[in-house]
Amino acid sequence: MIALDYTVIVQILSFLLLWLVLARLLFKPFVGLLEERERRTEGVKAETSTLQSEAERLRGEYEAAIARARDEGRALREAVLQEAHETRERLLAQARESATKTLEGVREEIRREMERERAIVAGEAQAIGQQMAEKILGRRVG
Repeated sequence: MIALDYTVIVQILSFLLLWLVLARLLFKPFVGLLEERERRTEGVKAETSTLQSEAERLRGEYEAAIARARDEGRALREAVLQEAHETRERLLAQARESATKTLEGVREEIRREMERERAIVAGEAQAIGQQMAEKILGRRVG
């Protein structure tokens, strides 16, 4: 049978004293270290999550800016092409107008030249006709 004497009480008190000393010197600092480690881990996780969210936001802004730049570039290219097309059409219209005016001028000059030459030919034809009539008739006509 187990006898309960003063040594059991001394052992229980020794155990409790050792427990209190170990709790203060070992268990509390160790638990504190574990809690600090957990707190830091959670802090780093939260910071990582925040940084990932910020990175996603910045990526979205970057992609949106690139899309806007592409759209602006496309619109600018279209505007430049439209302006070039309009300039080409305007220059072609001016060239056509100039060619038409030049052609009309040349046609008018040819028409005047033809009238002048016709008048000369008509005069010569009349003179030749008169000479032929004088030779045929043997006298002066006219």
